[in-house]
Amino acid sequence: MWCASCGWVVEHVLAKEHGIVSAEVLFASDLLKVKYCPQFLLPDRIPERVAALGYRAMEFGAEQEGDRREWQDLLLRLGVAGALWMNVMLFSLVIYASYWEGIAEWARRAVPFILMLLTAPVILYSAWPIHRIAWLGLRHGFLRMEALISTGVFAAFAYSSAQAFLGGKHYYFDTACAIVTLMLTGKMLERGAKERSAKALTMLHRLLPRKARLRIEGRERFVAIEALEPGTAYLVKPGERLPADGIVIEGSSKVDESVLTGESELLSKSIGDTVICGSLNAAGVLEVRVTRAGEDSTLAQIIRSVENALAGRSPLERVVDKVSRIFIPTVLIIAAATLGGCLLAGLPPTEAMLRSIAVLVIACPCALGIATPLATTAAVGSASGHGILIRDVRVLETFRKVDVLVLDKTGTVTDGLFRVREVTADHLDLVASLESYSEHPVARALVRHASDQALVLQDASDIQVREGMGIVGTVAGHRVVVGNRAMLQAEGIGFPAALEARVRTWQADGLTVAFAAVDAHCAGAVALGDSPRQESAAVISALRGRGIRIVLLSGDAQATTERIAKAIGADEWLGEVPPSGKADAIKRFQTGGVVVAMVGDGINDAPALAVADLGIAMGTGADLARQTAPVVLMSDSLLRIPETFALAAHTLRIVRQNLFWAFFYNTTGIILAMTGVLNPILAAGAMVFSSLSVIGNSLRLNRFHPAPKE
Repeated sequence: MWCASCGWVVEHVLAKEHGIVSAEVLFASDLLKVKYCPQFLLPDRIPERVAALGYRAMEFGAEQEGDRREWQDLLLRLGVAGALWMNVMLFSLVIYASYWEGIAEWARRAVPFILMLLTAPVILYSAWPIHRIAWLGLRHGFLRMEALISTGVFAAFAYSSAQAFLGGKHYYFDTACAIVTLMLTGKMLERGAKERSAKALTMLHRLLPRKARLRIEGRERFVAIEALEPGTAYLVKPGERLPADGIVIEGSSKVDESVLTGESELLSKSIGDTVICGSLNAAGVLEVRVTRAGEDSTLAQIIRSVENALAGRSPLERVVDKVSRIFIPTVLIIAAATLGGCLLAGLPPTEAMLRSIAVLVIACPCALGIATPLATTAAVGSASGHGILIRDVRVLETFRKVDVLVLDKTGTVTDGLFRVREVTADHLDLVASLESYSEHPVARALVRHASDQALVLQDASDIQVREGMGIVGTVAGHRVVVGNRAMLQAEGIGFPAALEARVRTWQADGLTVAFAAVDAHCAGAVALGDSPRQESAAVISALRGRGIRIVLLSGDAQATTERIAKAIGADEWLGEVPPSGKADAIKRFQTGGVVVAMVGDGINDAPALAVADLGIAMGTGADLARQTAPVVLMSDSLLRIPETFALAAHTLRIVRQNLFWAFFYNTTGIILAMTGVLNPILAAGAMVFSSLSVIGNSLRLNRFHPAPKE
């Protein structure tokens, strides 16, 4: 595509096609996203319809021989235009300098025709893609940017040719050649920028292995990754990438997860550790049990998120799109008015024509079309390199509006590594056996404690997880209940007075308490402690420096929540909040137009993440939380939160700068062209420079390294 209006034309025409539900085009990366009904429309019909508009569509990510030929064709056309332009400029300079005044009359008369012959291939061959798309647009009733360029080029060529036959002295063959050459140069540079904008996505596709190594009946065999399912065990050797998310069940190694999490150091992995699809195994052999494979894997989710970001539009971009649609008709009117006004003012027809052509050439909406999407696409790529997954580019504008940031406590601002401090419970083996079926940090702490005590764990059945309360099941014929106070009360189980007194002491010390019951009788309680992450206080300080109020939210006891909140420097805290109450708490904060962001990692945080104006999920948390939030931090480091705020703020600054310069170039250029200050050659150069300035400014985001305190 040559400009943003091209994208609008494709969208508009396809939307009218029977069987197409929606069509969305992103000019900055040449992507077309179509939803269609296969019962009404064959998929082959879509690229055919696009081809009728003058473009060639192919499946995204496919290696196409035709794509390379198209690049070579564009390069050849540019080479022809550039070589002939230099010769035309040389002959024109000779004419302007009156160098041939002393030679024969017939020779002087031949020079303009030589110029015309040199210019004709540039107009008819090099500029053919421009003329073709302009004509196809007119045939479908649309005015495009190509129509402006084509009109300006033909006007300069036709006028100069007429002057050659009439024996005139003013020739603008060099102007026509310059416009085409600069247009093709800008197109080549712009195309390179578009390819770089989608480079991160291409890289992610290449990280996804196509096969997995399985051990079947004592022998190793390769299978397609589509055959992997949760529970399947696969092997990965040094130098290989992991084909699915999973848990290490045998072996130890060093794994490089830098492309996915932004962490540059190799991470040690051993039995029980989680690994991510696409990571590179750098040392030993690992056997991994699959937890998520195929479209559910972390890498597949990242790829989908980047694709959605590339094909999405921010509100600001939609406004710019509307401006671009009316831009070209407005410019044609201005060009016609310039021509008529100059003639009425008594200016020579030559001057009037040059000013009109300059208006047509300078007024190109390319810079406007790529100002926002190129910056947001670069931001998404930069974020993924820092371990920040942005699913929806629209949230980049939300970051600057955030007034309140609500943080979940356990596993978010704390390290989530509960440790058993004191036990007053009987039947700890039964309790730990049941808790081994839960992923809650408290459950993992109880299982570790039982392992340290060399207790034998048994299988459980009839397991029920009560969200935000606890777990119940049958172990060795006993009905076992483990959870918070509300869990046991719901089961109608009372608490001994001595236990109540002990629990009050634990809670006063800020400890978390888990209660246990066996066969409907209270078996006691366990006190566990959790500590804030090392970076929590620094992160809170950085966010408060942005004028954001920090609230700590937890289902834990009020005293425990208060202790952690004061340790990290939170402005406010809410304890003993049930899972359903977290979403209600977010809604209360949102009253009066307050913009609220929520950071969480657990299943019970998912409703709050969905309700918040901006949801941020920790990548090491539950699947549901990651799927709900538009922003996912692929590592468990809280430092990514202020980095994301800094990146979003920098992106918006880049977008505003791009829009300013795009509008500045167009409005100033049109005024200068109308007044005769800017001739068509300078106008073509300024048009290319406006696009290059936007491209260069946007690509600064690829080198952006946000600091936590920025």
